[in-house]
Amino acid sequence: MNLAQGDIKSQLIKIAVPAGIGMMFHTFYNITDTFYAGLIGSEAIAAMAITFPVFFILLALAIGFSQGTTALISNFIGANDKKSACEIYIQSLIYSTIFSIFVGIIILNTSESIFKYFGAEDTFLDKAIDYISVIAIGSPFMILSLVVNAMLNAIGDTKKNRNVMVFGFFLNIGLNPLLCFGFLFIPSLGIGGIALSTVIVQIIASTYLFSHVIKTDIFKHFSITMIKFDFRYLKIFIAQSLPTSVSYLMIAFGFFVITKFVTSYGPSAAAAFGIACRIEELILLPTIGLNTALLSIVGQSYGAEAFNRIRKAYMKAVGIGLTMMAGGFLVLIFLGEFLSSLFTKDLEVIFISKNYLFIFAFSTFFFVIIHMSSSIFQGIKKPLYTTFYAFFRLGLLPIIVLYSIENYLDLGISGIWFGILGINVLASIIIFAHLRRILFLIEKKSKI
Repeated sequence: MNLAQGDIKSQLIKIAVPAGIGMMFHTFYNITDTFYAGLIGSEAIAAMAITFPVFFILLALAIGFSQGTTALISNFIGANDKKSACEIYIQSLIYSTIFSIFVGIIILNTSESIFKYFGAEDTFLDKAIDYISVIAIGSPFMILSLVVNAMLNAIGDTKKNRNVMVFGFFLNIGLNPLLCFGFLFIPSLGIGGIALSTVIVQIIASTYLFSHVIKTDIFKHFSITMIKFDFRYLKIFIAQSLPTSVSYLMIAFGFFVITKFVTSYGPSAAAAFGIACRIEELILLPTIGLNTALLSIVGQSYGAEAFNRIRKAYMKAVGIGLTMMAGGFLVLIFLGEFLSSLFTKDLEVIFISKNYLFIFAFSTFFFVIIHMSSSIFQGIKKPLYTTFYAFFRLGLLPIIVLYSIENYLDLGISGIWFGILGINVLASIIIFAHLRRILFLIEKKSKI
């Protein structure tokens, strides 16, 4: 699909809707894993929780490599250099495979020490190691399934990934009990079965997506000589991918920082924050699909030097995102208490969660600007700005703002919620102003 020309709004919707549906089923997939872990026992749920920081490293790398590859392929497609687009795709697969194997080996050799540091011992420790060991061995497929899809994203085809996400969800429902509890000649693997199910689904996803990649017009330029480690592309791959991976790691760091302040108000506040985060994740899902669509359009437009189209695409995406979030805003305002009650019956936890969601509802509009801006920075080959603003919004500001509120203002837990809102408002205003100036300079330079 030529995304450097044509109606921007229809292209955004055509790409974003399948991507959003795919992400929704990915969320359902994770809920399924948690459900079956609960059937094994509370230690299994705890084991999955304690492995999440390690698992998130793999996820951050996968997203960074995928988005970086999508941007690079899109740029080459926009410049009508399909051979280079194919070359960078093949090189990205090679780099991702090597990096994933290396990271998998590190995880295998360090996870036990990490889990012990966090207090895991005895059967709790054993279950955590059982889970993460399988994930570590399968790490190449955990990362490659996203990188393989980068080619399809770059040409605006998100339907194939949606299909495999939906299929993976239903397959996971069947595999989890089979591998966890055993059947006939299949042994009971416990929590390791949940991890193995995930790896199997990723292997199938990678195979399915690649079978469609080889049918694309870009892959017609493939040559067997491309299958070699080429240092020419390594630098631009790292420069484009690593900042995005670091940005996603900052999400985990920001969550840790905020949780640290929240837990000072007691276990009910911590539980409420955890529940509210799950709900806000579901509300923000549509913007993730829009994010994918915008990156594809901006990447091709930048490569084609259609710089005026980048600004138009950004404003269209923001407009669509704000419209969608108006619905999310109303849900959080009026149904926050009901949604919270689906996760717990503790009235105090429900009350705190409802208050958080009410205040967070106003943040949803500003998240649109933050998310869409990251796609622009990626598409115009300035991903370091995304990393900088991720550190600013998730690392620096929470420490300063939330510490000040907790120590100098007597606002209780609501002060933390308002602090988070203030951080998102401030960050989005600064990012929007900065991005507008960058796009103005790009357009101005193109006219010289």
